[in-house]
Amino acid sequence: MCCIRYGFMRFAVSIFSLIICLGLLLVGPISFALAQDGSGADVQQDPRREWHELAKGRNEFEISDPALLPTRLALAVERSDCGYKDEISSIPVRFIRIKSYRIAIVFCRSGIMGSHRAYDMTDLRRPRQMEFPIPTYTNGFGTTSEPGVITWKTDAGVFEAQKGSDMACSGEVRYTYRLGEGNKGPSFVIIRMDIKKDECKQNEWTTIWDAPTWSELVR
Repeated sequence: MCCIRYGFMRFAVSIFSLIICLGLLLVGPISFALAQDGSGADVQQDPRREWHELAKGRNEFEISDPALLPTRLALAVERSDCGYKDEISSIPVRFIRIKSYRIAIVFCRSGIMGSHRAYDMTDLRRPRQMEFPIPTYTNGFGTTSEPGVITWKTDAGVFEAQKGSDMACSGEVRYTYRLGEGNKGPSFVIIRMDIKKDECKQNEWTTIWDAPTWSELVR
């Protein structure tokens, strides 16, 4: 009888150990996934609740405290190597809702240079860094994530991105964009390009390119 009890106890201990091992195997990948996407507490926060608490029904608002930045957006910004924390108090992050789209405009500092970047927050769980079309130096168009200092013109419904050189009196360029729709969500469409040859002389802006109406050209 003692042998039977001893054998049963060994069998029960073995089953218990097996259950513990299986539990560790299941918890391990989950913990790793949480570590990959930020802290567990951050991931568990409901991004929709965060947004509603910040927006309070507003279509446009600003945040100047890095601690108040939506968790998922903060992760996306940091992963894109954007130094924003030292600038946010003087250059707040601007949030804009256009139709069903949510856009965050964040100023990023890299060394002595800085530029705004735009993040698509339409899917609050997966903020996405956006690209801007720009003319290339020789000809044609390319893209950049840093078009310059971005201003949202509410009345006109367009974004203006202004960029100058770190050389004094070497001129400035200004791009005008409207928000369009791309395969992955909202996208920026360039509609005009202006230049100022010598900002020290307070030259007027000169338009050097206006987007044509493609449908009329085709006809």
